[in-house]
Amino acid sequence: MVQEKEKLVKANEILRKMANGINPLTGEQLEEESFLHDPRVIRCLYFIQEVLNRAIDGQLRVTPGKLEGFVITADEKQMIQLPQGRIGINEFAKCVNRVIDLNKSRKVSGMELNKRLKRIGVLSEEVMSDGRKRTLPGVNSHEYGIEMETRNYNGNEYEMILFNDKGKQYLLDNLETILECADPASPA
Repeated sequence: MVQEKEKLVKANEILRKMANGINPLTGEQLEEESFLHDPRVIRCLYFIQEVLNRAIDGQLRVTPGKLEGFVITADEKQMIQLPQGRIGINEFAKCVNRVIDLNKSRKVSGMELNKRLKRIGVLSEEVMSDGRKRTLPGVNSHEYGIEMETRNYNGNEYEMILFNDKGKQYLLDNLETILECADPASPA
């Protein structure tokens, strides 16, 4: 995988030079008559560069078909950078998705994580009078580093489940287990 990434970086550098009117082999300016000065070709080169950048960042799947499973390596897990302070489950999922190899793993969503956390009893659910469902902390959620906070959006109050440092660590330590829906380790 590292060699492929190096090849993508090299190809991207070559395209950048060509799009800027430079011969990538000699470093000299291309002749004015060159087809590479045509705006349509330049736009195409910049587009390909954007695609390569997404592939380099691991945000582009180049494997055909839909991947069924979630896969994260120990190295990828070490690369997850979570923001300071309490965060919601969607923010956690975004941080995970930034590091996984999309050619080997499908993305994970906050909704999926919440569903799985409910299934193992870390979170719970309440059916409201209008029939909608609302996710709530479970009986022992505080032991897992899960808190609830009232927030306001456009004048509407709502309760948001947040993960403090202990909660974020719980999610990281048990990510694969949570997604398998097995019974993860108890909090420390």
